[in-house]
Amino acid sequence: MHGLSQFLQFALCIVLVCVCTLSVQLAALAWVRVFRKRPQLKLAEPADADLPHVLVQLPVCNEGPLAVRVAASAARMNWPLDRLTIQLLDDGDSDTHDELAANVRAVVPEDVNFHILRRGDRKGFKAGNLAYGLVHSDAPFVAVLDADFVPPADFLRRTVPVLLADSGLAFVQSRWGHANRAANWLTRVQGLLLDFSVEQEARFRAGLPLSFNGSAGVWNRTAIEQGGGWTGDTLTEDLDLSMRCMMQGWRGAMVSDLVVPGELPQTAAAWRAQQARWTKGHAQVARKLMPIIWSSAMPLWKKAAMTLQMCQFAFYMLAFSSAAISLTLMYMGAAYYPGVTWFGLLATVLGVISSIGYLYLGQRMLGRQHEPKLVASLLLAVVFPSGLILANTRATFEAFFSNRMDFNRTTRVGEIQKGGWRGVPELVVGVVLPVFAFAESNWSALFFFFAVSGLVSIGAMGAIAPRAVRQQITPGE
Repeated sequence: MHGLSQFLQFALCIVLVCVCTLSVQLAALAWVRVFRKRPQLKLAEPADADLPHVLVQLPVCNEGPLAVRVAASAARMNWPLDRLTIQLLDDGDSDTHDELAANVRAVVPEDVNFHILRRGDRKGFKAGNLAYGLVHSDAPFVAVLDADFVPPADFLRRTVPVLLADSGLAFVQSRWGHANRAANWLTRVQGLLLDFSVEQEARFRAGLPLSFNGSAGVWNRTAIEQGGGWTGDTLTEDLDLSMRCMMQGWRGAMVSDLVVPGELPQTAAAWRAQQARWTKGHAQVARKLMPIIWSSAMPLWKKAAMTLQMCQFAFYMLAFSSAAISLTLMYMGAAYYPGVTWFGLLATVLGVISSIGYLYLGQRMLGRQHEPKLVASLLLAVVFPSGLILANTRATFEAFFSNRMDFNRTTRVGEIQKGGWRGVPELVVGVVLPVFAFAESNWSALFFFFAVSGLVSIGAMGAIAPRAVRQQITPGE
């Protein structure tokens, strides 16, 4: 047993090193965000008569009023009508297509070059839908807006000129806003996690490879084609194409003062499903591209930066592995080596401090540091993600050891999450875990405190909120 204990503690140290690496990455990005000056984006200033043709793609799938709303918003964007094409790419059920088309036509002016396309199958999911739309247009610039986003009228005026001024840019990304950020504690936490005011901005300032966020950005079509186009072999087509373009020498740019509001999942079931899909997609991209990246002639720093960006999903698998190893050692009655104990405590404290500091910095940069519920939201932003350890670890293993591809679109406001999940796995583990974990007085108690708090929180939200969240959405909103 002594030899097994040594092996497990050695494995635990390797896991903790990886956890510390992710924490240090957050601290490094925060440092860059504070101390590195923002590159000055060049802006082309062509006359309206010289503006290029722009294609705006709106991929939707059974999204009803949201699809109508984004169509109406896109039609109001300020761009010469003879150089603007808008595609509503309907991947929804066939029996709702005619009604959607009629509702969209009712809110889109007749002089707008607006096309409603339906391909008849969902091969490749969103990536396949976007690729299908590109076949029907030769526009050199392509904007992508998901159904829950509402672009401002000047969206194209503030993004396309950046691409025109720098032919080396693959895409320009705006910053996501969150229209329902204050709906509940879960949306407040998501707002903190998805502000991108530190991560994306820091990567841009440091000249690191940048990922397209999947919506509210504009692409140079040449980059899409040279990068290999939209492919449906992963669930995060945005990260996949971005990394392939970065490997080709393309760059991305962030227009942080351009905010495009979208909707956040308002239930634990919807958030859990979304995060599992994103985690699985990141893992699929890592599985697909990591061998190519590390066998390429790119400089070491670029390989490392791309690897860290793609492998952020690893936190959940690492947390699960750490818990499994710790519980096994507890069951064995093994005594920790003092160095392992202190290293475990250091990794836990570093993770908590770097995460909270990173998120607080983002809010400070946005001028929200005095919001009344900020402190509680920051603490919950550490607790709630811990409740996704089970779902996201499973998603990671599926990505590496299964070819199954299920694209579960994020449940929108007013919808009910399909499937039978009601928080039972998280509640069971969250209740049973303390019986074993807190019986031991060691470094892992703090880690297990956050894990148990997160699992019970997410599980409880899943158990008590089976009904849809209602919100009125009007086409002109």
